[in-house]
Amino acid sequence: MKNKYVLILIMLMPTISLSQSLNYPLFNDYVQFSSSVDAYSVICVKNFNEEEARFQLFDLIFLLQEKTNLSENDILELEKKYSDINKSTISQLIQLGVNKNRALCSNYLKVFERFDAKKMMLLMRS
Repeated sequence: MKNKYVLILIMLMPTISLSQSLNYPLFNDYVQFSSSVDAYSVICVKNFNEEEARFQLFDLIFLLQEKTNLSENDILELEKKYSDINKSTISQLIQLGVNKNRALCSNYLKVFERFDAKKMMLLMRS
């Protein structure tokens, strides 16, 4: 889980001094990814603390809020997006039977690995 927070810091470094219109999409992408990973973890990772993961994510966002020009409204939108995607992902995984057959977890983990690889490629190009 700590790796995902290191990744956001790396992704933010070049954009911290830029305008809000460039920062919000970065946070938006990261919140979308994090909420999906957290939802997957709720079902597939033993003893995963969902509340702690959410707290750490938004604690980091609040910490960077001033430097990245995020408004309170932006943060509220990010929190709503996190909740919506989290619920949707959990629902989809349950419909696919992942909650009853943990052996399926590895199939869906590959989706996140590909997404992470794409993000890293984009970072290297920047």
